[in-house]
Amino acid sequence: MNRHKTDQNSNGFTLIELLIVVAIVGILAAVAYPSYQESVRQSRRADGVAAALAIQVAQEQFRGNCPYYAQSLGASNVCGANAGASTAQAATTSREGYYALSIQPGSATGNSYTIVVDPQGQQATDSTCKPMTITYNSSNPNGLKAPAVCW
Repeated sequence: MNRHKTDQNSNGFTLIELLIVVAIVGILAAVAYPSYQESVRQSRRADGVAAALAIQVAQEQFRGNCPYYAQSLGASNVCGANAGASTAQAATTSREGYYALSIQPGSATGNSYTIVVDPQGQQATDSTCKPMTITYNSSNPNGLKAPAVCW
């Protein structure tokens, strides 16, 4: 009886089998991770949309007391001599901090304005929706959204 002879029917994995499994898991992860990241970016857009709608409400409240919409956002309402000198009380950053908010320069008048929702921080990689805008005017009372796929 030879004690040094290896058992040909031993249980376990060979190194080749283990490498194949690791390679398959790596390929699956390489395919799944970008899809996951895109899904996360899309879900974070809700933060920007909610912030833009809050600005829209603030602008409408401001417009109720002033003959034009405000050109800037700030800590309090200031009805200046014209839209450019006026400030609506609204946040300049979305609630979760993924977006910077502003009114597009020169867009505020007595009957229109454009909200700019620009991704920042972790959301800055969202090149599809960089930036998102929504324009309110008499032709688009519900807002003209661009890019449309982001809203």
